[in-house]
Amino acid sequence: MRTTLFTFYFFIGIITGFSQKNKIYKGIVKDHNSQETIPFATVAIYKNDKLIDGTSTSDIGQFQLKTKKEITHFKISFIGRETSILAYSEITDPKNIIIFLKTPINELDEVFVKAEQTTTQLKIDRKIINLGADLQQSGTTALEAFDQISEIQTDLGSGTLSLRGSGNVRLLINGKPSALNATELLEQIPSSSIQKVEIITSPSAKNQADGLSGIINIILKKNSAQGLNLTLNTGVGTKRYNYGIDGNYNFSPINFRWNASQSGREMDSKQTINQQYLNGNTRDFFTPHDYNGLIRTIASGIDFFINDKNELSFDFNHTNDYHTFYNNTFYTNVTGREDYIYTRNSSHTHKTTNFNINHRTNFNKQGHYIEFDYNLTKNKNILPAIDFEDRVLLFNEEQKNNNTLHALALDYTLPIGEKTQIETGFSWNGRKLRSYNYFNPIQETASTDVFNYNENLLGIYALAKFNTGKLSWQTGLRYEHFISDSDNTLNGQATNQKFSDLFPSIHASYEVDETNSLNIGYSKRVSRPNFHHINPFQMGNQFFQWVANPNLKPEFSDNFEINYQYNNNKFNASVSTFYRYRTDVIEWLSDINEDGVQSISFDNIGKKHSYGIETDIRYKITQHWNAQLSGNYYLTNIDQDIYLTWNQLYSSSIILKNTFKINKNISTDITYRHTPKDQRAFNYREPRNRFDWAVRLKLLDNKLTASFRIIDVFDNNLMYRNTITQDIIQNEVWRFQSQTFGVLFSVNYKLFQNEGKIRNRKERDYQHNGTTD
Repeated sequence: MRTTLFTFYFFIGIITGFSQKNKIYKGIVKDHNSQETIPFATVAIYKNDKLIDGTSTSDIGQFQLKTKKEITHFKISFIGRETSILAYSEITDPKNIIIFLKTPINELDEVFVKAEQTTTQLKIDRKIINLGADLQQSGTTALEAFDQISEIQTDLGSGTLSLRGSGNVRLLINGKPSALNATELLEQIPSSSIQKVEIITSPSAKNQADGLSGIINIILKKNSAQGLNLTLNTGVGTKRYNYGIDGNYNFSPINFRWNASQSGREMDSKQTINQQYLNGNTRDFFTPHDYNGLIRTIASGIDFFINDKNELSFDFNHTNDYHTFYNNTFYTNVTGREDYIYTRNSSHTHKTTNFNINHRTNFNKQGHYIEFDYNLTKNKNILPAIDFEDRVLLFNEEQKNNNTLHALALDYTLPIGEKTQIETGFSWNGRKLRSYNYFNPIQETASTDVFNYNENLLGIYALAKFNTGKLSWQTGLRYEHFISDSDNTLNGQATNQKFSDLFPSIHASYEVDETNSLNIGYSKRVSRPNFHHINPFQMGNQFFQWVANPNLKPEFSDNFEINYQYNNNKFNASVSTFYRYRTDVIEWLSDINEDGVQSISFDNIGKKHSYGIETDIRYKITQHWNAQLSGNYYLTNIDQDIYLTWNQLYSSSIILKNTFKINKNISTDITYRHTPKDQRAFNYREPRNRFDWAVRLKLLDNKLTASFRIIDVFDNNLMYRNTITQDIIQNEVWRFQSQTFGVLFSVNYKLFQNEGKIRNRKERDYQHNGTTD
């Protein structure tokens, strides 16, 4: 009988065990304050203290777990957030679990959520710099803020912007291009208005394919908190000032946003140049470049939260940017003539108006939506100039540029199952440019010439994303058809270009554990000839002139990269390495004629092999002391078809930042930057060192923040540049006022700051093929 009963219950147990089905748990992880989804968060299930299973959220914050075992609770974690524990008894719907993660109290900068330190998030195809309350960025412009980000190479004096040693970068604002050049655009944007910066060095197929070294996408803050919110800010420093107001009023289904600001700045950067020609001739000159600028900006927007499925937004902004240049150039040691003074008095007025409409429809399934976006930008430029030699009028000229950009896109995202997602869409970008050039030499007949340029780019893409637990990967393909035409009344020259190309991409991300992650990626990119290369009417001066080249061919690039990141509460480190292979390289060429004028032109020179490494280490030494060490090194070998002075190029930089929290109201920051020798095709810059110091004081329950900053404390950050061509050796010394000794004092006062519904818009990405200048 005992044997019979044992056998009976044994088989009943086996049948019961096999009849048990996997229980499925599905859900999404969101930020407690912004309601935005959190990708790559760690989700683990436990039975008491025993780990049962775990996974990571997808790129859109979703997760799924299957298990036959009993569980007692969920444990959810993500860097920079408090770990959340969800008891099994609290789950009402296992297939619709919503988990919210909070930001730790000790990381709050104000009464609202704002990290004390800038943090870096590594995603499958980009790196996201979440700008915190960096003391060195208080009261600065976006261009100066970039100077504190090691991944972006910025020269505040010349205004150049580059990624991984290459200036072929596409700059976007909220995923959209601007009609302005990068320098002027970044000088218009206060760093306090930036939420985060996306650095996309290996873009996926959904990104438009121009920008060989990658994309820098600035995401601006958009106030959506409930009720009335208002912030006032002002700043004053060495020959500069700014003030502004921004806020919003949100009453349930409608949210109004507004911003207005004005900033003024003067600069008197000094330049000394010595020229020695191989034929024995010499020429020296000294120029104190006097600059005076005024920027006024007004922006507004309205969001309609129509219902749970539909959201509609309108945005409008207008910027009036005016600046003057006055240069008295003192020429000495000039072979064959007496010393003399050359004077150029010029100005630049550009007015930019932007309008955007965006509509998103969400379907029942999480992450399933369709989005329409249209952006219109109109930009008008006026650039008059008048030149004298020893107070004798030589000529006057004026250039006018009217630039119109259209950007239309439709995107569709469809989750398939729990671990697969399909994205597809198309975009159309159009540019229409009309440049006028009026030239009136003394005692000669004046002339007016016109350059017309039209450009259209159609793009279609498909992207598939897969999430298999710790491994996430995506692959995509993009097709682009590019058409441009131009005509130039100066020489009767016309161009007509058509290009059709395919651009594949593949990326993979592996979450080793909660602290270690590894990403790899490949993408193909292009740089097509555009109006910046073929427009002959671009303002120069007595030092340099532009030379157009309508015969350029497209340049292509294959980009490979590997990224590793380690994160824990006290220690964070990341390492990135890359290889970039470029063909038919469009190179910036430099030549200096017998009159000492530098000509800038573009040509296809051959091939480039670029390599590099980037590192960033952050360590919380004590509760009140945070240290950061960042460094990079880039090397390029050129297989050229034409003459270059150097065919091996390199650059590097090191930044050491120490931030001290003296007490709950006072913080200070000391930053040291070392820039070793920078080698380019025709010139090199000698090593430089710079110390910056900043301090911040918080008052009135953190509603009032006052910051003081000293740039280049020891006043020794001069730029020494040496240029060598086939005919001349030129040595320069620049004292840029913007990056040598100066002070800046800024104040920010928050009248209100509430929490509320935030519009979760997709971050669009558009083409940027050039500028009007």
